Amino acid sequence: MSDTLSNKRPLSPDYDALQSKTMDFLRFPLMIAVCFIHVHQPNLINIHPSTPAFAVYFLISQVITRLAVPLFFITSGYYFFFNKDNKQSFTISSYLSKLKKRINTLLVPYLLWNLFVLLFRIFTDPYIRHYATTLPHILSAFCYWNGGKSPIAFQFWFIRDLIYMCILSPIVFLLLRNKNIIAISLLCLLWFMDLDALGRSASAVFFFSLGAFFSINKLNIIKTIAHLPRKSVYITTFILMVSDLLLNISPTNKPHTATNNPYIHNLFLLFGIVCVLLFVSTLIERRIKGENRSLSQASFFLFAIHVIPLQWLNTFLIRILPQNDLSFLFNYFVCVPTIAVLSVFAYKILKRHLPKTLSILTGGR
Repeated sequence: MSDTLSNKRPLSPDYDALQSKTMDFLRFPLMIAVCFIHVHQPNLINIHPSTPAFAVYFLISQVITRLAVPLFFITSGYYFFFNKDNKQSFTISSYLSKLKKRINTLLVPYLLWNLFVLLFRIFTDPYIRHYATTLPHILSAFCYWNGGKSPIAFQFWFIRDLIYMCILSPIVFLLLRNKNIIAISLLCLLWFMDLDALGRSASAVFFFSLGAFFSINKLNIIKTIAHLPRKSVYITTFILMVSDLLLNISPTNKPHTATNNPYIHNLFLLFGIVCVLLFVSTLIERRIKGENRSLSQASFFLFAIHVIPLQWLNTFLIRILPQNDLSFLFNYFVCVPTIAVLSVFAYKILKRHLPKTLSILTGGR
């Protein structure tokens, strides 16, 4: 009897629970990654780092952490279409209900935070005060500030594009139902070719749709990728990561998001997403990592508030530190943890003393 029991295969994991825990656990680490992306590049380049020091910056802020935004879009697309039953249903009623919910979770915080940043910059920046004198200029702060690609709170381009995708979700549903591999492959190709016509929105369209593809067709993401050859995925991801770095290893003043070979970078993103999900889900399945729910809840607040204090601290340290590689790396690695700790501390204070206000600012998260 004991031999029979010992020869039994272990029970297969609860993939639904594992997927939920994986996505929940990733929320805060991915938000830290976004903060590293937003460490002010021009300020750091003014220190004139050596090639090795710059390589550290580029590897983290322009390669590894670039996985964060696609993963956030995938998660958003998945949960927009998610329902607990096994029916493939997306009706006018459910669509309107989902949009109504997103008014509180996306639109209201989006408008409020952009309004706060607009007012702050009007009071602190003479140029902005002079520029924001007409209604079109003021309204541009909430969508494409000063003819640019982002609202005035520039990190909120993600929320803006997410709102667009929620509105366009019936088209996404019609394209991707019945496991339409051709449609999702074409969207992947449009994103992969790095076409300027869509700009940042190309990421929103493809990765939101990728998450939606799994949800609409009742496919568990973690279960789908669990049987991939893990070592091959990890090794390929590492090779692509190093290749992306080596192609951009010299200090440069090129635009913040530019890379010398977008195809290598995009390949890295595709493999890197799978790599991260496999790695984290394995840690959780083996109980090496537990849930970080309190930090996860603070993620949106950190997203909303981090940019201005991060740039202030970055600029302040550059002014007081000598210009050398040690200062460059010290500045880079100190700013994000400092702002993250202060933001989480502020979040907990607001949650204790002004919970309703915090709920409005974070969309009830």
